[in-house]
Amino acid sequence: MYSCIVIGAGPGGLVSTKEILEQDAGTILCLERSQTIGGVFSNSYDGLKLTSSSVFSMFSDYWIGEDRKHHFWNKEEVLEYWEGYAKTYGVLDHIRFNSTVQSVSDQGESWKVALATGENFECKRLVLAIGNNNVVNYPVWHDNLKDITYSHSKDYLNSDNFKGKRVLVVGGGESGSDVAYEISAVAEKCWVSLRESTGWVVPRKRGEHASDVSTHRGIWNLPREYGEKLSPKILELERARNDPIFDALADLNEMVKTRYGIWGTYGTKTLALPKAIAHHGCEIVKDITEVNEGGKQLKTACGNRLEDVDAVVFCTGYKNRVSFMPKGLRECDPRQLYKHMFHGDLKERLAWVGWARPGFGSQFPIMEMQARYCAGVFAGTHKLPTRSEMTEVARHDMAVYEDQFEHNARRIRSLVDYFRYMDDIASLIGCQVPLNRYFWRHPLLWLKLVYGPMQATQFRLAGPGKKVALAHSFLCKMPVSSFNHIVKAGLRGRIYYLRKSLLSRITRVPPVSTKEKSGQSIDNA
Repeated sequence: MYSCIVIGAGPGGLVSTKEILEQDAGTILCLERSQTIGGVFSNSYDGLKLTSSSVFSMFSDYWIGEDRKHHFWNKEEVLEYWEGYAKTYGVLDHIRFNSTVQSVSDQGESWKVALATGENFECKRLVLAIGNNNVVNYPVWHDNLKDITYSHSKDYLNSDNFKGKRVLVVGGGESGSDVAYEISAVAEKCWVSLRESTGWVVPRKRGEHASDVSTHRGIWNLPREYGEKLSPKILELERARNDPIFDALADLNEMVKTRYGIWGTYGTKTLALPKAIAHHGCEIVKDITEVNEGGKQLKTACGNRLEDVDAVVFCTGYKNRVSFMPKGLRECDPRQLYKHMFHGDLKERLAWVGWARPGFGSQFPIMEMQARYCAGVFAGTHKLPTRSEMTEVARHDMAVYEDQFEHNARRIRSLVDYFRYMDDIASLIGCQVPLNRYFWRHPLLWLKLVYGPMQATQFRLAGPGKKVALAHSFLCKMPVSSFNHIVKAGLRGRIYYLRKSLLSRITRVPPVSTKEKSGQSIDNA
């Protein structure tokens, strides 16, 4: 019997296996259905390029290589990085490839994992690291597409099959934007159907610098309500460029109708859709409400009719479902889990890794923090709260995220605030970033911590799992944000809240009595 079985050898499975090994949490086996590591990324479309920079996406203790600070990995490059990581930490020795899990059954004190080959394995603890990009999600109206072809972005490889056709792309997230851009470049006509918005669109780079270097504590440590003031300023600056691509970007971002603007939605970190609109005549339409002629004619919520449609590509996400799990665990709502990881009834017997999606930031550092906490729980370093406490915390977190993200939180059940979530898990591990200490003792490193990308290496400076010398060497290589509009907005925000705090204190000063005003005290009377 294994102490733990990890299902999936994508980035979540790799980092989970590595952390369990490093924290001596027992014997471990990682099961991967394909022949290689990488999970869904290894089978993604040909033109995939990550939307978070390599310096942001890297794991905390494995360097990206020199001259890659503002680089964005393509599919081959990120797989090469993960393979190097897995080799360095001895993870590959624990992976069994070509091992499709057929079913998982709860044996009470253990789990039985049955493979499609007929083999069975048993373990005390289980980690689900397959992510939630497995069971595709379609809108109901797709059932009426009888006379045209349709597909899901999960099966999209390139635009070859859409040359000269009239194509509707449904959904405008990061993969939807990339798909729309590739198709619009070769199609006769391309539309993109959006139910609400694309999220908040930002470019991968500004000049030669990765934009997410500005995803730092200098701005993101401000209260989320500041997004209401920040967002119009960003739109104003984008329009001031007098560039058709950034005009299209601003038009898309004006569709975001949330109380906190940029901080009330998720990021779409690519210019693909604005470029498709500006350069290839891609047209944004509303949600589809009516299907006619077997799909050849589609009607939108605002009354537009799309004529002579040849194909529809659905970039409509996935369901939170794991078909091989026991009946009560197949449908998983991440918001019902403790920190999107642990079930109140099963506690340390089962962990979900990779079921938290950041609005901005990168999902890979989140996976690593989850893996560190999970491994600590398995090793006995960390103790989970009681069932009732876990339920209450999950309920509280859900309320916080529904307040911040509103309808987006209710629709995208895995959506979290990257900064809140990372610091939250760090507090559970005990590896909070020692900002005050570094301000006085290491001011140059403090600058990197506050105005450099808030990635995973910061959380190796203190507490369990610390690697101080390694972290210092990596942090010294980190870029810092230029004195751009984001830094300036952060400074304005701090001045705003400082003044607000001072005014609040003044108004709370108790009134002075008549005798005190005249210089007389009760003692002197």
